[in-house]
Amino acid sequence: MSEWYTPEFGMSFGSKWTRAIKVIIVANVGVFILELLFSTISSRWGVPGLGEGVRVWTQDPFTRLFWFYPPDALGNLWLWQFFSYTFLHSIYDPWHLIINMFALWMFGADVERAMGTRKFLTLYFTAGVFAALLSALLLPQTAVLGASGAIFAVEVAFAMLFPNVTIILFIFPIKAKHLVMLFAGLTALNCLLPIGGGVAYYAHLGGLLYGFLFVRYEPRVWGLVSLWQAKQRARELREGEEIRRRVDSLLDKVNRVGLENLTTKEMEFLQKASQKFRKWKAVSTSGGPGTKKEKKA
Repeated sequence: MSEWYTPEFGMSFGSKWTRAIKVIIVANVGVFILELLFSTISSRWGVPGLGEGVRVWTQDPFTRLFWFYPPDALGNLWLWQFFSYTFLHSIYDPWHLIINMFALWMFGADVERAMGTRKFLTLYFTAGVFAALLSALLLPQTAVLGASGAIFAVEVAFAMLFPNVTIILFIFPIKAKHLVMLFAGLTALNCLLPIGGGVAYYAHLGGLLYGFLFVRYEPRVWGLVSLWQAKQRARELREGEEIRRRVDSLLDKVNRVGLENLTTKEMEFLQKASQKFRKWKAVSTSGGPGTKKEKKA
C-alpha cells in the first residue's frame, strides 16, 4: 500500500476507472445480461423450480448453477459458487446491480490505487468467500447472489485507509469512517431484527467484518507467511548441503573401489539425489535449495 496516496473523492469519472474496477463492472453487467437471457428462455420452456422449502428468485438453471446455495456449494462441492455468486444480481430489481456497481466504482478505485491491483482483487474475492460462509453458517438453506458482501469489505477498507475523507450521503456530508459505522450499525440491526425483503444481511455483515480484518491483519499474516517461507528455504538449503556432502563421499568411494561395489541403498540414494538436483535446477529462478541464490447481497 502506498502511504503517500490520497484519494480524489468525487464525481470524477475518468479517475475512477482503474483496471480491476473496469473488469469487475463489465463482468457483472455481462453476467446480468446472461441472467436475463436464460431467465427468458427458461420461462418460455417452462423449466421447473427447485421445489418447496427453498427461497428462490428465479427458476432458470443458469442462476441455480452459479448463485451461492449452501447445499450445492458445500454438499455437492460446487465450489465455484463461492466466487461466481458475486457476479449475479436480481433480475427482478435492476437497482441491485446499479447500486452495487456504483458503490464499487465510488470506493473501489481509490482502494485499488492504495493497495495495488493484486491485493485489491485478493480483498474483493476473499471477502466474497467469507461473506458466503457466514451466510451459509447462519442461513444454511438460503441462496445468495450479489456483490454486496465483497463491496462492503471494499467500503470498510476505504474508511480505514482514508478515514477522514468527506463523502456526500444524499445531501449530507459525512466522513468515511462515520459512514461505515452507520452501515455496520444498520446491518447489525437488520441481522438482529430481520425485516425480510430478500436482502442477505448476514453476507453484508460478513463483508464488513472481513474488510476490517483484512486491512488490520493482512500485513501481519503475510509477514508470518514470509517468515515461514524463509525457514523452509533455510531448511531446504541445509538439506541440499547435506545431500551434496554425502554425494561427494559416495563419488569418492566410486573412484576408489568402483561403481559396482556400492550397496543397493547407496545406489538408491544417488538416484534420488540426482532427481532432487534436477528438480532444484528446474526451479533455480525461484531461489531453490539447489541454486546459489438467493438472497441478493
